Amino acid sequence: MDKVIGIDLGGTKINACLIDQTGRILERNSIETEAKKGRDVVLENIKKTIYGLNYKEAKAIGIGTPGFIDAENGVVTFAGNIDGWSGLNLKKAVEKFVDIPVFVENDANIALLAEKWIGACTESKDIVMVTLGTGVGGAVYNEKSGLLSGSHFQGAELGHVILHPGGDYCTCGQHGCAEAYCSGTALTKNYKKLTGDELTGEQILKRVYKDPKAKEVLEIYQEDLAYFLTSLRNIFDPEVIVIGGGVIHSKDIWWDGMIEKFNDICNNTLNVSVMPAKYLNDSGVIGAGKIAFERVENGK
Repeated sequence: MDKVIGIDLGGTKINACLIDQTGRILERNSIETEAKKGRDVVLENIKKTIYGLNYKEAKAIGIGTPGFIDAENGVVTFAGNIDGWSGLNLKKAVEKFVDIPVFVENDANIALLAEKWIGACTESKDIVMVTLGTGVGGAVYNEKSGLLSGSHFQGAELGHVILHPGGDYCTCGQHGCAEAYCSGTALTKNYKKLTGDELTGEQILKRVYKDPKAKEVLEIYQEDLAYFLTSLRNIFDPEVIVIGGGVIHSKDIWWDGMIEKFNDICNNTLNVSVMPAKYLNDSGVIGAGKIAFERVENGK
């Protein structure tokens, strides 16, 4: 059976897996991204994740990366969460140290493809996906037209919808973006505003039952997510909104409260299902594998 490597490049970690044609993960490897150290370090870390697998068994590599992606040429036209990533031809950069074809796509797009392929929404025709991690990614799929890419590879950048006009600065250069309020790093920022202490989002969520400030941050986060989902529902009218990304691993803490607020805020929640990604944070590597299979077969 043919195999490929799927890579999900996050702001915190690079996850890489050897995957078969059914989407089954055969091997996995993970390493810190070290995004603040710049593109050369991140590229070296991608190399390490690939070499940590039996990559010679793979016929192609798919990579999901944050930012605006020219998927036809493998170019990152803009990315705010990894220093020096904008303008990089990621396809050519990785092909310098492997002898198999490399294909590049936006990280949220590949997560949606995974969930459509073997995950939470295999039967759905209109899907919106949101990935909550270091940033907030978005993808929109319609059965008739496929993935929304936009005229400048910037379609479905849902994390840059304005949630709070004139609000907090976002890495894209705007103020008040959903990413500044709904990402995992937003938890850290808001907790520091209230307490002066800097904790990770994971640490904050673990403290919500004993720390009133952590609970306050959580409630703000749930409400921001609910308003964000309300806008997505009213703009796209999807059958389903799927939520993935690293923050989804903590959903037992924040999910029910978010859904309760969404039901209170949105004018019509009866015709849309909001659900977690079936493969949680593995959606990225599985979807990257999916594009590798599809594009190597199509010769693209």
